[in-house]
Amino acid sequence: MYRHRNPQRVAWMVLLLSFVFFLTLAIGIPMSVHSWVEHATVYRPPLLHVLRGTLLLEVPGHGELIPVTKERSLAPQTLIRTDATSGAILSLLSGGEKNVELATVQVFNQTRLRLSDSRVPLFGSSKDPIRLTLRLDAGRIRVTSNQEGDRPIHIHVTTPHGQIVLAGGSYSLFVSNAGTEITVRTGEADVTAMGMTRHVGSGKRVFVALGGPPQKPEPAEYNLVQNGNFLQPLASTWQVGWAPNDSKVDPGTVSIVNVGGRYAALLSRRSTQEGVHTEVWIEQKLNQDVRDIESLVIRLDVRLLYQSLSGGGYLGSEYPLMIRLSYTDVNGRDREWVHGFYFRPPENRAWPTVNGEKIPPFIWYPFETKNLLGTLKAQGAQPATLRSLRIYASGHNYQSMVSEVGIFIR
Repeated sequence: MYRHRNPQRVAWMVLLLSFVFFLTLAIGIPMSVHSWVEHATVYRPPLLHVLRGTLLLEVPGHGELIPVTKERSLAPQTLIRTDATSGAILSLLSGGEKNVELATVQVFNQTRLRLSDSRVPLFGSSKDPIRLTLRLDAGRIRVTSNQEGDRPIHIHVTTPHGQIVLAGGSYSLFVSNAGTEITVRTGEADVTAMGMTRHVGSGKRVFVALGGPPQKPEPAEYNLVQNGNFLQPLASTWQVGWAPNDSKVDPGTVSIVNVGGRYAALLSRRSTQEGVHTEVWIEQKLNQDVRDIESLVIRLDVRLLYQSLSGGGYLGSEYPLMIRLSYTDVNGRDREWVHGFYFRPPENRAWPTVNGEKIPPFIWYPFETKNLLGTLKAQGAQPATLRSLRIYASGHNYQSMVSEVGIFIR
């Protein structure tokens, strides 16, 4: 009865509601599509590189642990277990033509690490970050991440003691029964536990005890190396040299390159003069008294690209990248500590690989020594003064990179 009394009002109400519905669709659909394009993600499987020993993987849908000795991609929620003799690197690549490394996670021995998720934006127009989500239940990992263009990468790590969000940079995380220790070498981290969040900057470390909030950040170890990230001009802190100093021999070269947002020293020789021994190096004078320290650790990131001479040569002394720490011991004798990296195994089984370490090619390998002070002291060669650090390539033709170089004492 009522609708016949005022049909015009009913018509206007229907027209108004239809217009509102039209505007809702006209605005809502594009906004929904835009939101989906902006935030849609796809799973990007990281690659697992076995460095040594045999790893055990707990894969969703498999009832038994899977032993792994070769490279493979990982599904989400895969648990990585290392024992006392095994180690690995987890690497997240950008894909596409460049396929650069976005992040590397070195998994040390006696560690349990779960890959929770790994997401990248589905569309290139999205401004969302790349996200890698991990759970570290026990042991030690070293995390290094690079920014892809303008897109940041966020790495979320959960431990039994708290939550950690890592931006681009270099980090060390250690989980024990007592708590979690986070060391920020470069970059910045947000550490949350028991409702409290602490911001941790470069050169700082923070400890989260079981059942407690993050403690106040403290200085990490003191780094003796200047310009180890190569952000300053090379000549301001490093000396470049090569051998032989012969005009008839093509020398190796050193240049600073930008790789995925990080700066690295590229040591290279790609000559038609094969079969000629050459070396090229960067060296930094230290002249540091270390008689009163408790710990001495060398850290750097290595990337091997090419080596024409397999292994370390027939004497085990020609690697595509080497470290030489020159020092004077407490008895006044001049000594050297040397370590090399290679990826091509020796062609001749009789060739030694003394002081050499086989690592995967083409990826960033985070290297960290144990406390060299204890090792050298046990050998009767306790250092008193560190004289210099040389990083060099040795052999015939080679190409290698180094970044994030540091000698840390405390």
